[in-house]
Amino acid sequence: MAGKLHVSLLYAVQTPQTTISIALDTAYLEGLQPGAKPVTGIYLMDNRIGIGSSNEGTQSLHTVCYTGDKISWLALPVDPERGDTVVITGFIILAGNIFGGSIGNPQSTDNPACWIGRAVVSANTTVYQINFLIVDDAKNYFITSCVVSIATFQSGGIPTLT
Repeated sequence: MAGKLHVSLLYAVQTPQTTISIALDTAYLEGLQPGAKPVTGIYLMDNRIGIGSSNEGTQSLHTVCYTGDKISWLALPVDPERGDTVVITGFIILAGNIFGGSIGNPQSTDNPACWIGRAVVSANTTVYQINFLIVDDAKNYFITSCVVSIATFQSGGIPTLT
């Protein structure tokens, strides 16, 4: 029993409480002119709609999470049969910072399509850009990005985008 408890607690520490899934329509995105910003083709969802997240299934996801949450971002192609690979290449903080600087900033993992961060600052909203690299089965490279927001709970209420 003690062994199972230890494993469960260890798993809980490593498991993100807030998960953001990003589906990229690689066929559409690969067809854009170089440098064009997509108006569709990137779809974000999270597991926090019950506490106030909004705009699910769009490029304008607004995630709400709890201070202290570990957050994961996972990018995948909409159609895995195409053979495209999607990689998250980085994050740019545009406004606010729930990540508290280097303490919680999103970091790459062993899986280049998955990044992990932590919400450190409470009662705050962050607007950030996620950058992606798409590699098709012919080894052609395509670069794209989207801008989204995330907010942490403040005492006594659900955060709103400001």
